[in-house]
Amino acid sequence: MGALVFLATAFTTGCGDSTPVAESESTPSALDSLNAAILGDPNNPEPYHARALWHLEEGKPQSAFDDWGLALKADSNYAPAWEQRAEMLYRMQNFESCLAELNACIARVPESTECLLRRAEFNIHLNQFERAFDDLNNALRVDNQLHEAYWMKGKIYAQNGTVDKAISSFQTAVEVNPDFFDGFISLGIFLAQQGDPLAEESYRSAMELRPQSVEAKYNLAIFMQDNQRYNDALELYKEILAIDSANATASFNQGYIHLEYLSAYDSAAYWFSQAIERLPYYHQAFFNRGLALESLGETRAALADYSEALRIKPDYTAAALAKERALNAITE
Repeated sequence: MGALVFLATAFTTGCGDSTPVAESESTPSALDSLNAAILGDPNNPEPYHARALWHLEEGKPQSAFDDWGLALKADSNYAPAWEQRAEMLYRMQNFESCLAELNACIARVPESTECLLRRAEFNIHLNQFERAFDDLNNALRVDNQLHEAYWMKGKIYAQNGTVDKAISSFQTAVEVNPDFFDGFISLGIFLAQQGDPLAEESYRSAMELRPQSVEAKYNLAIFMQDNQRYNDALELYKEILAIDSANATASFNQGYIHLEYLSAYDSAAYWFSQAIERLPYYHQAFFNRGLALESLGETRAALADYSEALRIKPDYTAAALAKERALNAITE
């Protein structure tokens, strides 16, 4: 459905200047034209659908919803109206009504792939995987190029621990749609969980699609960190901070690498401080900075960090044990 076009009128003065003036009362508005189309063909769902889209653009969702209802009164098999109403209910998080709308859509228009995919999503969330597979397979019978359907099948197989089928489904999703960013991310995450080095290739494909994506860079950085490629991970965390300077986790993870793997305690303390600057209630950053300071022999400063971590999270057992250790060291 193409976007509605709004035409402005102008009058030409005798001097040749084109000066826009207010629309006269006799000039029909876009809404007038839509209303006229409905009056001229009240049993056609298309004009109701067009007016619903206009209402939506004007910020009147209830009017849009009502017009899609009128479209369905004109033709109960009009798929776009079912699909739009279900989508609106989903975005409003009115899930019970949305599911009822999807059931009605599929009963009336069983070839609606949008309704089938959305209902499959519901069934996945409800762990009703057989029902989800039925909807996904029915959608693929209508259109075997639905990358979302393969992607959702991959998610089901992943949850069931069916590794080969999960990988195959995710791969099919990105083969069908090479621009499917979420598909590459899902494939990368699943391959990383299996310890498969091809995870890097999937993350890099996602990064090519969205070079400024923090998510893709972060997932690749974690993969490299888990595979002891610490310098590569550190570079990616710095790239993340160049994109999102307020990203506390990218700072924290740099501190963690310097603390746990490189024994570079000065650098660790610096990056944990950077994390705290970005997120003042980051209790893990206070605790880990305390560990770095304690390793540097700055026990009193470490004690202050452990105390602050406990102030933020009183049940933080690791910080309580570290505080006790620091107190004992000071009193000895």
